[in-house]
Amino acid sequence: MLGELSYEAMLVPQAGETTQAGHRQWLLELPNGVSYRFEARRGAFESWTVLPGSAIRLAAGAEEPADDPRTLVADARETLGLTGLRLADVLAELTATVTNEAIRLRRAPTVAHLSEMDYNLAEGHLAGHPRLVLNKGRVGFSARDRARYAPESGTDVRLRWYAVHRDLAQFRSVAGLDAEALLRQELDDATREAFETRVARLGDPVDYVWVPVHPWQADEIVGTLYAAELATGQMAELGESTDVYRPHQTIRTLANCSRPDRHDVKTAVSVRNTLVYRGLNSAATLAGPSVTEWLRGIDAADPLLSGKYRFELLGEVASVSVRHPLFGVLEELPYRFHETLGALWREPLVARLGVGEQAISFAALPYRDTAGEAVLTRLITRSGEGAEAWLSRLFDLLLTPLLQWLLRYGVGFCPHGQNLVLVVDAEGRPLRVAIKDFAQGVDLLDEQLPAYADLPPEAAADMLRWPAHLLAQSLFSSVFSGQLRFWAEILLDDLGLARGDFWALVRTVVGRYRDENPDVAERFDACRLFATDVERVTLNREHFAGQGFDKVERDDEFDVRWGRVPNPLHAPDPDGAW
Repeated sequence: MLGELSYEAMLVPQAGETTQAGHRQWLLELPNGVSYRFEARRGAFESWTVLPGSAIRLAAGAEEPADDPRTLVADARETLGLTGLRLADVLAELTATVTNEAIRLRRAPTVAHLSEMDYNLAEGHLAGHPRLVLNKGRVGFSARDRARYAPESGTDVRLRWYAVHRDLAQFRSVAGLDAEALLRQELDDATREAFETRVARLGDPVDYVWVPVHPWQADEIVGTLYAAELATGQMAELGESTDVYRPHQTIRTLANCSRPDRHDVKTAVSVRNTLVYRGLNSAATLAGPSVTEWLRGIDAADPLLSGKYRFELLGEVASVSVRHPLFGVLEELPYRFHETLGALWREPLVARLGVGEQAISFAALPYRDTAGEAVLTRLITRSGEGAEAWLSRLFDLLLTPLLQWLLRYGVGFCPHGQNLVLVVDAEGRPLRVAIKDFAQGVDLLDEQLPAYADLPPEAAADMLRWPAHLLAQSLFSSVFSGQLRFWAEILLDDLGLARGDFWALVRTVVGRYRDENPDVAERFDACRLFATDVERVTLNREHFAGQGFDKVERDDEFDVRWGRVPNPLHAPDPDGAW
């Protein structure tokens, strides 16, 4: 919290003496005679890496270890601009985050175990968003809900299925897959037959769409907001399916553990976690299969993407969205009331893995166990390749395809750690990268590219468009600042890899793409990837302000930015911070 809030200039510590290993003493003076002293070093994007255990709280002439982040918020409330209800909300969400983190730590695996664990089970052990300090608040969950549905609880979840009249529900799928075929894949024969019997009691079965519902949503939202529809037969509960699922970090995405070959199911869960409520936008959900088909078509025709790099697209092959007959037509309501019921079926990762291959979430790479070992460091050491060779390979596998999509096809993904998957061989060497989240995670340029001609109208109408430099901001926000700045610090500490050498590898891969693709050099330059400085994305400022939780349109603006910072892709730092 000290590091990230200082990075966003929400807190402004003053520099003191330089200490060991490049760290420096810092003093944060707050109102009412309270101050904090800690050691930290500065890194890329003017970030802060605070030495664990170094923070001391000073008040009334006494010193004590700073070990409760809630106390920091209370001490800094005037500086942070927090009062009244907003202060209470932040403290409550922070308390829940700390509680959930404590539960995670209670069963935290070693890095040796986590780095070889099944991808879907590993999701229950990850530490959460690296930049947002309130990263596991799950506002709306009770303690009992947390024990049942939080990923770190390690408990199984079963889906509850509903039939919804077509007056309220719509189904979409990729070519060659209809609702009947999907249900045969997803449900065993006995369950499907039992559900069919129940639907027949409502009326003609062809008039109803089946939708899987997260059990929390069934209790808290369907059972209340849809009470009238359940009473009149426009909706009916069919029952619980037999497969057990485990939640990913996003809560609403569930992976099938009984049958890993079956689809992941992304559900609507009207819980606020980090910056948004985790419902499903109707237009984006229905467009998901169309976007998947469009992306697949581009991928198949591009030998760099589908051949040389095998950049995996985990497609959303089917979707269903339900419109509430009352809340759904009141456009001025906050977005969460329009996103209460729906589902997306995503291709399972297991189908893409070969013999001896291991899938690891990018969100797992910075994970440290209680002994201090990091997954990233272990993979590099296990490979025997050396840090620079391993990183060069990974940066190429990640950045070259993302640049190809951005610059040649005008497609900007949302490549944060949860949406990226690294596939390694038995020795931990990078083989390829997979990406997911297309329904609400793909944006376009605000110009007309040839690739857009094949984009289905319903998808094109819903996808956001940005100028080149803002669409490229997704790389800075989600990859360079959102992930790589943390990696650079880990590898400095663990392997002694100079941060200047780390960022030189990044610049090499990005610059090579420009050199090898002169026909898109103009668009490359418009993206300002090598600009001297970049806007700083300030997620905690946005979160603490709390002004976006009740807005009508979830994505009516880009990430909140505040100030500018040096771009580590532009040139090395004379002092070696990048």
